[in-house]
Amino acid sequence: MEPFPAYRRRIYFALFVVLFLVLLPAIILYADGWRFKQGFGFVRTGGVYVSVPCSDATVTLNGEVVGHSGFLQREFYIGDLAPAAYSLRIEAPDRRTWSRLLVVEPQLVTDARAVLLPDDITLSRLIISGSATSTKTLSRTIYDGYLAAFATSARAVASSTISVDEQDGISLFIVDGDVVARWMRNERKPSAFCGSPSLCEEEMSVKRIGGDATDAYFYRGGVVYRTEEGGVYFAEIDIRPTPMAAQLYAATGADMRLLDDTLVIKSGDMLYEVEGL
Repeated sequence: MEPFPAYRRRIYFALFVVLFLVLLPAIILYADGWRFKQGFGFVRTGGVYVSVPCSDATVTLNGEVVGHSGFLQREFYIGDLAPAAYSLRIEAPDRRTWSRLLVVEPQLVTDARAVLLPDDITLSRLIISGSATSTKTLSRTIYDGYLAAFATSARAVASSTISVDEQDGISLFIVDGDVVARWMRNERKPSAFCGSPSLCEEEMSVKRIGGDATDAYFYRGGVVYRTEEGGVYFAEIDIRPTPMAAQLYAATGADMRLLDDTLVIKSGDMLYEVEGL
């Protein structure tokens, strides 16, 4: 085979040089997160990551379905998003719809953990013996142990310096009747403390409904707290719109304790266990 003529080799070499000079910047820009987005032009993109606690949930972003959760699929990553605010929505059968407004910034991933409360929160009355379907039978030892827990005074102290509970670097405080979650580590703050990835707060108010709080616990991805009026409430820990909140029980003088991961409410002489959260 005869070699290419010199002029043809020069042409091929020039073409390769041109392709290299054109493609190299494009490759570098692509690797650096730059994309062309309709309505935005060329922008550096970010992403959204969300975890879902159950199967059969539908995940939508700005009204577009991006996935369905299953036994093996509980986490979703949506990438190549232009910097903007996005409405994330998760719906599942027999559960309250969860939504969050998430801000995406260039080269950053905004994450969230969905809290899907049941449509109907169940309270079972705790008894030592019986057969009614609305009751739950306990042994005498466990029942007496629950009563003993309520015989002690509530732990909550109206102070901005003494925490009532701690979990994963977050401490809860009761401050002037409010439940305040405060980040206590010298590390990057969780996304729940950040209105946007680059704008984070040291603390946030957790109490969103009810009167003045007197006690609080971390529970099932959020916080449960009681008020002076006797209400027991659940609230999600998240500074971004719109966190979940729900009333679990309402009665004057009602109290609560978290005992071995069981949320027990005492109202008068009766004990109830909150189930389904």
